[in-house]
Amino acid sequence: MLYMDKQVIIAVNNLSKRLKKIQAVNDLSFTVEKGDIYGFLGPNGSGKSTTIRMMLSLLKPGSGSITIFGLPLRDHKLKILKQVGAFIEKPDFYEYLSAYKNLEILLKYSGLKAEKNRIIETLDLVGLSKRSASKVKTFSKGMKQRLGIAQALLHDPQLLVLDEPVNGLDPSGMKDIRELICYLNKEKGKTIILSSHNLHEIESIANRMLIINNGEKIVEGKVSKLLRKHSYCTRFRVNDVKKAKKDLQNGDIILTKIEIDDNDLRVFCQHEEIPEINSFLVGKGILVESIKTENSLEDYFLTLT
Repeated sequence: MLYMDKQVIIAVNNLSKRLKKIQAVNDLSFTVEKGDIYGFLGPNGSGKSTTIRMMLSLLKPGSGSITIFGLPLRDHKLKILKQVGAFIEKPDFYEYLSAYKNLEILLKYSGLKAEKNRIIETLDLVGLSKRSASKVKTFSKGMKQRLGIAQALLHDPQLLVLDEPVNGLDPSGMKDIRELICYLNKEKGKTIILSSHNLHEIESIANRMLIINNGEKIVEGKVSKLLRKHSYCTRFRVNDVKKAKKDLQNGDIILTKIEIDDNDLRVFCQHEEIPEINSFLVGKGILVESIKTENSLEDYFLTLT
């Protein structure tokens, strides 16, 4: 299946699912293209997990269709899932067995030949080959997350679905997982769906994204293009914050919102307006000590949801 000269890996059309009295997903449509790191965003209860579970055949859709690799999921489930690897919520392991043994057991349960080279190569891919003989109970949370991704990679899938892979990790662990995801995408050619509440992660590595709320699509598109349309929250550290705010409010530059936070002026503006605001403040005799753009995706997300 082709879409705008891009190969579509996943096409979700008019997908709906009701869970008891709750409409968890409502007429949702989106596409994931080959080579994407596709950010899947939404607040708790927005329908992300329900959508992912339907894409993995863990839940049956109420209505609508899911096509993966150009095949209807309903009719070709086994063929499709052989090319899909998934990391859903917290990975579970046999804590008193080694990392190697856990993957060996998984391969046998999956009906695949437990080849030693395959297991070692996969552990090496996620940076755990030196700890292959270590019991999982000795692993840090970040190492367990890596082992969870190794489970998803064992059969060398084309598509990876990662649900909150950095959840609960410290900054160092988050950086490691982010670099691993980028490596798998750029060097190994994996198309990746990344469901996350960590907005910085999505902004850092995703090229396209979908934001849903109450089971409905709010916006979909290229991350860079969507953010260019949104007002950035920019901090101007100045020597006289009250005067700076008053001068801007009385000036000719039309701004969405201006707030005072200690010695900082928080201004919501387009990226190209930042130099203009700086020049305006300097012209009014205000000393601008620093300018810092805050996480624009977080503001965009909160505005939409």
